[in-house]
Amino acid sequence: MGGSQGSKPEVPEELRIVLIGKTGAGKTSIMNTFLGKAAVTNSLFASDEAPCTTETAPFENQRLVLADTLGLCHTSKSKEEVLSKIIASTFQFNSEQGPHVFLYVHSWEDDFMTQDVERVKVLRRIFGKEVMRYFFLLITHIDGDLSGKQRNQIRTFIRKVGFKTQKYCVINNKGNEKDKTKEQKQLVKEINEMVQNNKLRNYTKELFEHAQEDLRKQIQKSKTQRQMGAGDQHVATVAKALLSPVLPADFVTLALQANVWLATKFENCLT
Repeated sequence: MGGSQGSKPEVPEELRIVLIGKTGAGKTSIMNTFLGKAAVTNSLFASDEAPCTTETAPFENQRLVLADTLGLCHTSKSKEEVLSKIIASTFQFNSEQGPHVFLYVHSWEDDFMTQDVERVKVLRRIFGKEVMRYFFLLITHIDGDLSGKQRNQIRTFIRKVGFKTQKYCVINNKGNEKDKTKEQKQLVKEINEMVQNNKLRNYTKELFEHAQEDLRKQIQKSKTQRQMGAGDQHVATVAKALLSPVLPADFVTLALQANVWLATKFENCLT
């Protein structure tokens, strides 16, 4: 693992990244920028029972494997289906290997809303507290340089949601191609530094299963309960098709129940 003093820090040859964020945040655009072409379109997400798309892009001395996920607050998919697709996409790289980073893409607005914070907390419940060391924030749709007020708002958001790294990157709308290339390099550099701080470890299925067991206990103690009815048959069918290839059968059932509970309890921030 080590090297001679002065050598370049070690980075994974294959850097696995899951892009997560609200619909319209710019996840697909970011992915296509790395690919250098419009390889990913929203039509690829039309199939209910297929996980979100994964593409590979060479970048300097690494191979980036990028998974674009269905947007949170999607207007035509159920909240339960969106959560199931995000879980399926997390492990579609490999049956056991999860991502090195969850790239949380946030479209800039005048301020971060309470719902923005709650949305990340839903993801933390799904993937567990340990997942916060694998999250990195990317701000899109910024016009010009960040003001001091905006930087304070971003730092406050990072603190509230619990991301372990205080660092973040910005995509500037007004930048030219040279600027965008520089921003790409800076983003990958910051992600690699976070991965190095995590000792090159990736998020694992074992961490997910522990998180789901903890979530099961929360659900049992919660006053918010909703039994699945006949109208949820489609949700169940889609979830099983998405999750069965990547999770053991008992965790498929548990994840489905958890997603139904989360969609009910946190309806406002997922709509």
